Amino acid sequence: MNLQKLFQVHEAMENHIKTVSNLDEDMLGRENIFDLRFLAFQVKVGELANLTKCYKYAAIKDNLPKERLMIRYIDALKFLLSIGNINNFNIISFESIKGTKDSSSIIKVFSNIFEYINEVRDLSQRGNYIDSLNAYMKLFAEFIKLAEHLGLTMDEVYESYQNMVCEITQSC
Repeated sequence: MNLQKLFQVHEAMENHIKTVSNLDEDMLGRENIFDLRFLAFQVKVGELANLTKCYKYAAIKDNLPKERLMIRYIDALKFLLSIGNINNFNIISFESIKGTKDSSSIIKVFSNIFEYINEVRDLSQRGNYIDSLNAYMKLFAEFIKLAEHLGLTMDEVYESYQNMVCEITQSC
């Protein structure tokens, strides 16, 4: 999977949406937009956790429809990519985030994702680019592990994401 291509496609899609919706981010304020992206990512990851019910002892769902999981996963991925683009973390490659320690359970992966979201946000606000980039790489690696726990391959995610972008932009 080519992450640079994914970042570029996402940026083009966001620009298309801004143009079509006549959205002026400057009116909302840079700090609000910064916080909005992180909050939206947390919400979308939370919705994915809610779909799996992995946080409930007696209600863990196996056999969830792959299409529903894919839609929720891509909803979250959009904000992860947006955070990467806005903070110039879009220089990472798939190879740079592979090989990180595997988390043993989906619950641990979700917990790590929330931890890294906060770490990236805090370090970015302080202007610590190198440390925030490293935290973002860990966050992205955990997000990829989440796909694996959900039974999604990154090739499937990439293809579904591309199809979604084509539908939104009507440019494929």
